[in-house]
Amino acid sequence: MSIEVIKMTEHLERIPSGIPGFDQILGGGIIKGSLLLLAGVSGTGKTVCATQIAYKNALEGKRSIIVSFDEGKNLIKYMRGFGWDLQKLIDEGKLKILDYVAPTEKIIYDILNDIIVEIKSLNAEIVVIDSLTSMILTAPELSKARSLMDFLRKIKPENVTLIATANIFHGSKRIGVGVEEVVADTLVLLKRSFYKSEFIIKLYVLKVRGSRHSRKAHQLIFTPNGVEVSPLPLP
Repeated sequence: MSIEVIKMTEHLERIPSGIPGFDQILGGGIIKGSLLLLAGVSGTGKTVCATQIAYKNALEGKRSIIVSFDEGKNLIKYMRGFGWDLQKLIDEGKLKILDYVAPTEKIIYDILNDIIVEIKSLNAEIVVIDSLTSMILTAPELSKARSLMDFLRKIKPENVTLIATANIFHGSKRIGVGVEEVVADTLVLLKRSFYKSEFIIKLYVLKVRGSRHSRKAHQLIFTPNGVEVSPLPLP
Protein backbone atom coordinates (compact mmCIF):
# COMPACT_ATOMS: atom_id res chain seq x y z
CA MET A 1 0.00 0.00 0.00
CA SER A 2 1.70 3.21 -1.17
CA ILE A 3 1.47 6.63 0.41
CA GLU A 4 -0.88 9.17 -1.15
CA VAL A 5 0.94 11.68 -3.36
CA ILE A 6 -0.60 15.14 -3.74
CA LYS A 7 0.52 17.14 -6.78
CA MET A 8 2.57 20.17 -5.81
CA THR A 9 1.04 23.63 -6.16
CA GLU A 10 3.45 25.16 -8.68
CA HIS A 11 3.53 28.82 -7.60
CA LEU A 12 4.60 28.09 -4.01
CA GLU A 13 8.28 27.68 -3.18
CA ARG A 14 8.89 24.62 -0.98
CA ILE A 15 11.56 23.22 1.26
CA PRO A 16 11.94 19.50 1.99
CA SER A 17 10.94 18.28 5.44
CA GLY A 18 13.54 15.53 5.67
CA ILE A 19 10.78 13.21 6.92
CA PRO A 20 10.19 10.38 4.42
CA GLY A 21 6.61 10.38 3.15
CA PHE A 22 5.70 13.74 4.69
CA ASP A 23 6.34 16.02 1.70
CA GLN A 24 4.04 13.96 -0.53
CA ILE A 25 0.99 14.50 1.67
CA LEU A 26 1.80 18.20 2.21
CA GLY A 27 1.58 18.79 -1.53
CA GLY A 28 5.32 18.88 -2.26
CA GLY A 29 7.03 20.00 0.93
CA ILE A 30 6.84 22.78 3.50
CA ILE A 31 5.91 26.17 2.06
CA LYS A 32 8.91 28.47 2.41
CA GLY A 33 8.37 31.37 4.80
CA SER A 34 5.27 29.80 6.36
CA LEU A 35 4.43 28.57 9.86
CA LEU A 36 3.99 24.81 10.13
CA LEU A 37 2.42 23.70 13.40
CA LEU A 38 2.77 20.17 14.81
CA ALA A 39 0.09 19.64 17.46
CA GLY A 40 -0.58 16.73 19.77
CA VAL A 41 -0.54 15.41 23.31
CA SER A 42 2.73 14.62 25.05
CA GLY A 43 4.61 11.67 23.56
CA THR A 44 3.25 11.82 20.01
CA GLY A 45 6.56 12.81 18.40
CA LYS A 46 6.16 16.57 17.95
CA THR A 47 9.66 17.47 19.12
CA VAL A 48 11.28 14.65 17.14
CA CYS A 49 9.49 15.73 13.93
CA ALA A 50 10.44 19.39 14.40
CA THR A 51 14.05 18.54 15.24
CA GLN A 52 14.31 16.18 12.26
CA ILE A 53 13.17 18.96 9.92
CA ALA A 54 15.82 21.33 11.32
CA TYR A 55 18.57 18.69 11.43
CA LYS A 56 18.05 17.28 7.94
CA ASN A 57 17.86 20.74 6.38
CA ALA A 58 20.98 21.87 8.26
CA LEU A 59 22.80 18.86 6.80
CA GLU A 60 21.82 20.16 3.35
CA GLY A 61 23.15 23.65 4.05
CA LYS A 62 20.04 25.45 5.33
CA ARG A 63 21.12 26.95 8.64
CA SER A 64 18.64 26.23 11.39
CA ILE A 65 17.80 27.39 14.90
CA ILE A 66 15.94 25.40 17.54
CA VAL A 67 14.28 27.56 20.19
CA SER A 68 13.51 25.32 23.15
CA PHE A 69 11.40 26.13 26.17
CA ASP A 70 11.24 22.46 27.14
CA GLU A 71 14.13 20.08 26.30
CA GLY A 72 16.89 22.65 25.72
CA LYS A 73 20.40 21.32 25.26
CA ASN A 74 19.20 17.85 26.29
CA LEU A 75 18.08 17.52 22.67
CA ILE A 76 21.71 16.91 21.73
CA LYS A 77 21.76 13.83 23.96
CA TYR A 78 18.28 12.57 23.15
CA MET A 79 18.69 12.76 19.38
CA ARG A 80 21.85 10.66 19.41
CA GLY A 81 19.47 7.73 19.69
CA PHE A 82 18.58 8.31 16.02
CA GLY A 83 22.23 8.66 15.03
CA TRP A 84 21.94 12.44 14.71
CA ASP A 85 25.02 14.45 15.66
CA LEU A 86 23.53 17.85 16.48
CA GLN A 87 26.73 18.95 18.21
CA LYS A 88 28.73 18.54 15.01
CA LEU A 89 26.36 20.84 13.15
CA ILE A 90 26.49 23.34 16.03
CA ASP A 91 30.29 23.33 15.89
CA GLU A 92 30.14 23.88 12.12
CA GLY A 93 27.83 26.89 12.52
CA LYS A 94 24.94 25.22 10.69
CA LEU A 95 22.67 24.74 13.72
CA LYS A 96 22.04 26.60 16.96
CA ILE A 97 19.99 25.67 20.01
CA LEU A 98 18.57 28.53 22.07
CA ASP A 99 17.73 27.19 25.52
CA TYR A 100 15.19 29.28 27.45
CA VAL A 101 13.40 28.77 30.72
CA ALA A 102 9.62 29.14 30.71
CA PRO A 103 9.15 32.82 29.79
CA THR A 104 7.07 35.39 31.61
CA GLU A 105 5.00 38.21 30.15
CA LYS A 106 7.64 40.72 31.19
CA ILE A 107 10.49 39.12 29.23
CA ILE A 108 8.78 37.42 26.27
CA TYR A 109 9.30 40.33 23.87
CA ASP A 110 12.98 40.48 24.88
CA ILE A 111 13.21 36.78 24.03
CA LEU A 112 11.55 37.34 20.65
CA ASN A 113 13.95 40.15 19.82
CA ASP A 114 16.84 37.92 20.90
CA ILE A 115 15.59 35.19 18.55
CA ILE A 116 15.50 37.64 15.64
CA VAL A 117 19.07 38.75 16.39
CA GLU A 118 20.18 35.10 16.34
CA ILE A 119 18.32 34.44 13.08
CA LYS A 120 20.11 37.32 11.38
CA SER A 121 23.46 36.45 12.92
CA LEU A 122 23.33 32.83 11.73
CA ASN A 123 21.51 33.74 8.51
CA ALA A 124 19.07 30.99 9.44
CA GLU A 125 16.40 29.75 7.05
CA ILE A 126 14.52 27.46 9.45
CA VAL A 127 13.49 28.18 13.04
CA VAL A 128 11.91 25.59 15.32
CA ILE A 129 9.90 26.78 18.34
CA ASP A 130 9.35 24.02 20.91
CA SER A 131 6.83 24.68 22.16
CA LEU A 132 4.73 27.54 20.84
CA THR A 133 2.20 26.86 23.60
CA SER A 134 4.83 27.53 26.28
CA MET A 135 5.54 30.88 24.65
CA ILE A 136 1.92 31.90 24.18
CA LEU A 137 0.95 30.99 27.75
CA THR A 138 2.84 34.10 28.85
CA ALA A 139 0.01 36.23 27.44
CA PRO A 140 -2.85 36.61 29.92
CA GLU A 141 -5.44 37.26 27.19
CA LEU A 142 -6.07 35.64 23.81
CA SER A 143 -5.85 39.01 22.04
CA LYS A 144 -2.37 39.54 23.48
CA ALA A 145 -1.39 36.00 22.48
CA ARG A 146 -2.40 36.75 18.89
CA SER A 147 -0.47 40.02 18.98
CA LEU A 148 2.57 38.10 20.22
CA MET A 149 2.47 35.82 17.17
CA ASP A 150 1.84 38.70 14.78
CA PHE A 151 4.86 40.46 16.26
CA LEU A 152 7.08 37.42 15.68
CA ARG A 153 5.92 36.89 12.11
CA LYS A 154 6.31 40.54 11.14
CA ILE A 155 9.82 41.02 12.52
CA LYS A 156 11.30 37.79 11.17
CA PRO A 157 12.94 37.83 7.72
CA GLU A 158 10.42 36.90 5.03
CA ASN A 159 12.26 33.79 3.82
CA VAL A 160 12.50 32.19 7.28
CA THR A 161 10.28 29.13 7.73
CA LEU A 162 8.86 28.55 11.21
CA ILE A 163 8.28 25.03 12.52
CA ALA A 164 6.46 25.02 15.84
CA THR A 165 5.01 22.47 18.23
CA ALA A 166 1.81 22.96 20.21
CA ASN A 167 0.42 21.01 23.12
CA ILE A 168 -2.99 19.43 23.39
CA PHE A 169 -3.65 18.89 27.05
CA HIS A 170 -5.17 15.59 28.14
CA GLY A 171 -8.96 15.81 28.26
CA SER A 172 -9.05 18.87 26.00
CA LYS A 173 -10.01 19.05 22.33
CA ARG A 174 -8.43 22.47 21.93
CA ILE A 175 -4.92 22.96 20.57
CA GLY A 176 -2.90 24.88 23.16
CA VAL A 177 -4.70 28.03 24.22
CA GLY A 178 -6.69 28.25 20.98
CA VAL A 179 -4.53 30.78 19.15
CA GLU A 180 -1.89 28.43 17.76
CA GLU A 181 -4.05 26.75 15.12
CA VAL A 182 -5.42 30.11 13.92
CA VAL A 183 -2.01 31.60 13.17
CA ALA A 184 -0.59 28.44 11.56
CA ASP A 185 -0.34 28.24 7.77
CA THR A 186 0.01 24.47 7.89
CA LEU A 187 -1.56 22.47 10.70
CA VAL A 188 -0.61 18.85 11.41
CA LEU A 189 -2.32 16.86 14.15
CA LEU A 190 -0.60 13.90 15.83
CA LYS A 191 -2.95 11.61 17.69
CA ARG A 192 -2.54 8.36 19.61
CA SER A 193 -4.73 5.50 18.44
CA PHE A 194 -5.14 1.89 19.60
CA TYR A 195 -4.49 -0.75 16.93
CA LYS A 196 -4.16 -4.52 17.47
CA SER A 197 -3.20 -4.27 21.14
CA GLU A 198 -0.70 -1.43 20.71
CA PHE A 199 -0.63 2.32 20.31
CA ILE A 200 0.15 3.92 16.96
CA ILE A 201 0.47 7.61 16.08
CA LYS A 202 -1.97 8.84 13.47
CA LEU A 203 -1.02 11.94 11.49
CA TYR A 204 -3.57 14.28 9.94
CA VAL A 205 -2.84 17.30 7.74
CA LEU A 206 -5.72 19.60 8.70
CA LYS A 207 -4.78 22.57 6.52
CA VAL A 208 -2.14 23.97 4.18
CA ARG A 209 -2.96 27.53 3.18
CA GLY A 210 -2.85 28.04 -0.57
CA SER A 211 -2.19 24.41 -1.41
CA ARG A 212 -3.86 21.07 -1.92
CA HIS A 213 -2.93 18.41 0.61
CA SER A 214 -3.89 14.91 1.64
CA ARG A 215 -7.09 14.61 3.62
CA LYS A 216 -6.43 11.01 4.62
CA ALA A 217 -5.06 9.82 7.95
CA HIS A 218 -1.49 8.49 7.87
CA GLN A 219 0.81 6.87 10.41
CA LEU A 220 3.91 8.37 12.02
CA ILE A 221 6.46 5.61 12.52
CA PHE A 222 9.56 5.79 14.72
CA THR A 223 12.59 4.12 13.14
CA PRO A 224 16.25 3.82 14.25
CA ASN A 225 16.99 6.81 11.97
CA GLY A 226 14.13 9.11 12.95
CA VAL A 227 10.48 9.27 11.96
CA GLU A 228 8.68 8.64 8.69
CA VAL A 229 5.12 8.90 7.42
CA SER A 230 3.39 5.88 5.93
CA PRO A 231 -0.13 4.68 5.08
CA LEU A 232 -2.20 3.38 7.96
CA PRO A 233 -2.01 -0.39 8.48
CA LEU A 234 -4.90 -2.38 7.08
CA PRO A 235 -7.67 -3.24 9.60
